[in-house]
Amino acid sequence: MVFDICTRKYLNKENDLHTVNKKVVVLLLAGIISSGLIYSHPAYAHNFGGDESASFLAKVAEIRTEIGFISKHVSDSEAIDYYSDALGEYWNANDTKEMGERNTLLQKEIPATLNSTINDARSGNQADVNTDISQLNGYLDEAIPVRIDKDKLNNSTVQALAVTFVLKEVLEKYGDAINSTVDLNDMSQMNMNGNSMSGNNMQMSVPVVDQLKYENSIGLASAAQQMFNDLAAKNPAQSTPNEKISAAFTKLLQDLNNKANGNTIMMDVHMDIQLAIISNYNIQAVPEFPMPTLLVIISIMGVIAITRFRSIKLRQ
Repeated sequence: MVFDICTRKYLNKENDLHTVNKKVVVLLLAGIISSGLIYSHPAYAHNFGGDESASFLAKVAEIRTEIGFISKHVSDSEAIDYYSDALGEYWNANDTKEMGERNTLLQKEIPATLNSTINDARSGNQADVNTDISQLNGYLDEAIPVRIDKDKLNNSTVQALAVTFVLKEVLEKYGDAINSTVDLNDMSQMNMNGNSMSGNNMQMSVPVVDQLKYENSIGLASAAQQMFNDLAAKNPAQSTPNEKISAAFTKLLQDLNNKANGNTIMMDVHMDIQLAIISNYNIQAVPEFPMPTLLVIISIMGVIAITRFRSIKLRQ
């Protein structure tokens, strides 16, 4: 009897302690979750929501870049094959179909002129290639207001987003050109302690394994730079950030021409250009894995673990 009373007192004390512990745990976890919900700096990986208007503006810039290189490499079958494949990525059957919904003439003429440019380049006829490109540029000029509504076409955020889309291609091409072991578009693989953070300009050149992709990355970076220059000219009120972004573009082109390592190019694009464009032109970046979600998940896992541990202990 005495033993039974003592046992009940011990168990009651244990239960009281357990109740207090549970309250402490709940309060602690609530604090973690609350902190997560008000945490203001989620881990973004410069992924941008899809916008058809921005995508088309980027597509036009990319096509102009590729046909410019075809003109440069007339009669060079290897280069023409490469840039022909690139054009196939930027303009395909779906693009032709969508253009047909707005303008049947451009639906026919854009792909036809692209094919003529490639065929004339293969035959070595520089004059015909020049004529083809002039016509194609005219069709692309017409296509922009046809494919993009006026309110979107004049929207600085849409134009800025188009710049980021072209920069994504720059990183992809440069990564392939130097046979990078990491995806240059993946910010999580960026070394934040790299030389570009410290201001050290003594960068070691890396070997280029694909000259055409390397050339293409520089051409696309120049196209993105020109797109931004046009955007900046339309937004003089943003002169201070525009100057910083312009300087970052200049550094990017210098680093590309100097064959800088992949991390330096990532820093140029992600940290110096894209962050400034995002903050000054109201681009909404899509979080790859927001920190608040991570904290909430950890908190829930903690509750489950504590509950299971207590259940096992009581059964013992």
